[in-house]
Amino acid sequence: MSKKRYKALGLMSGTSLDGVDAAIIETDGERVFSFGATHCRPYTHDEQDVLGAATQAALKWNFTGTPPNVFVQAEAIIHQAHIEAAQAIMSDAIDLVGFHGQTVLHRPPSPEQKGQTLQLGDGQVLADALGVDVVYDFRSADVQAGGQGAPLAPIYHQAMLEKSQIELPAAVLNIGGVSNITLVTAGGKLLATDCGPGNGPLDSWVQMCGLGHYDKDGALALSGEPNFALIEKWLSREFFAKPVPKSADRWDFDVLGDLKNHRPENGAASLACFTAMAIAHTLRQYGQSIKTVIVCGGGRKNPAIMAALREQSVGDIMSAEQAAWRGDDLEAEAFAYLAVHSARGLPLSFPGTTGVKKPMSGGIIVTPSSA
Repeated sequence: MSKKRYKALGLMSGTSLDGVDAAIIETDGERVFSFGATHCRPYTHDEQDVLGAATQAALKWNFTGTPPNVFVQAEAIIHQAHIEAAQAIMSDAIDLVGFHGQTVLHRPPSPEQKGQTLQLGDGQVLADALGVDVVYDFRSADVQAGGQGAPLAPIYHQAMLEKSQIELPAAVLNIGGVSNITLVTAGGKLLATDCGPGNGPLDSWVQMCGLGHYDKDGALALSGEPNFALIEKWLSREFFAKPVPKSADRWDFDVLGDLKNHRPENGAASLACFTAMAIAHTLRQYGQSIKTVIVCGGGRKNPAIMAALREQSVGDIMSAEQAAWRGDDLEAEAFAYLAVHSARGLPLSFPGTTGVKKPMSGGIIVTPSSA
């Protein structure tokens, strides 16, 4: 694959398990030239139940012994949903598909041992179904080399900041199940890390309270009062003392046991503030001033999280849409971009983004099986 420009289709399914995002971009793996169609294929409640069960089974399994049987059932759902998402916008012009898979377990490295990460999904199944080359398993090479394996979108965020001519230093903050940030310094240095909780704990709290799947429009959190003593306790967890860059699993911030006797709205307000204060805490570890912070991911749609973030004085906060970016599609676009990087043998991760010792390429490329 030596052609200069690729039409690449990226697929992303996050830990919130809401669905599969698909997006097309045109890129040479360095610059982003244009943007194509997008599609979201939501998971049904039944599918979410199976994927949730796979995640819970993964936590118990913890990379020890035989993988849980539910992984097979979950993988069938993941393949079907991703194929449907891709087919909704697929055309003969597509050169390459980037398939992230579904993260069910992520264990960061420690001084004693390498990390481990598991994304369910086999790229060969998608390649055969779609009839085009697929790049998948983006994280394993970095983890094997001693890196965190996350975050991986920073090189795309950097390309977007460049395309939009955003004045540096600037940051791109993704608030998904976990929150992560990309920081490009005034001198153009690329830094990135997971920050802590994103929407994950708040989603789980709303579900536990029987009030839906997430805090729609931040209505619950906005009607409550945060408990700052609890938030300070949560911020004393081991993750927040680790140096940057660092990575986390969505379930590393399972603090809901502390909220058992709290009203739903006060628990929600506390968790929204926890997300914002964790982001600010992690940014302070860099000791860098930031002019602009562009927020993407589902958390940008929660006014309670955004208001709490503005109170942290970390820079001018704007949503992806205010930067004229496609906020719902940015991660899918990123894996289209990473697929082209991978196909060209360019590095996906760097010492400043995952802590890996030297720039690392990654991903496995598969071609459709001949009939």
